Amino acid sequence: MAAVVSDADLLDLALDAFADQGYDGTSVREVCRRLGVSHNLVHERYGSKERLWYAAIEHGFRTLATELATAAHEEPGDELDRLRAILVRYVEVTAQRPAMIRIINHEAARPGGRLDHVYDLYIRPAHRIADLVLRDLAAAGRARPVSPAVLHFLVGHGAGGIVSLPALAERFPGGEGSLTDQAREAVDVVLRGIVL
Repeated sequence: MAAVVSDADLLDLALDAFADQGYDGTSVREVCRRLGVSHNLVHERYGSKERLWYAAIEHGFRTLATELATAAHEEPGDELDRLRAILVRYVEVTAQRPAMIRIINHEAARPGGRLDHVYDLYIRPAHRIADLVLRDLAAAGRARPVSPAVLHFLVGHGAGGIVSLPALAERFPGGEGSLTDQAREAVDVVLRGIVL
């Protein structure tokens, strides 16, 4: 009897596979084997490996985009509190799904349609939110002007690297706290470099 697999379970495993192996290195057959289902399952539900990739991206990144927007609109306090809430929420969500950072690392190594898709639908909108907050802080004389690219790489690959590269992060001395705690500390260091 064939196993019944939810779309969420299939997309979670596909997201992890694409993060670990990259698009070209990921085998739909291997994803199905890990789930204990027929190779035809992906073709029945998604039609192709490419459509599976897009569905997995939507599944993973939709949560991140929603969480960042929520943090931006629900944080009490001033603009600095909002910015910190956005950055910490990014760390929290990516700590739960580090595959998202690893997928960006694979796709960002070279230009292409998959990178365009992730950037246009998820990275650019997140940066717009943070950029508005940063501009307000800079206009009030409370922060240095910081480009969206600098903020992305400092937080996404600085603080985010702690959760997406746990085997490396755990090797550093002084890492007694959780990876999430270390990533939050990295966010605080970034903010101290921005705030006047």
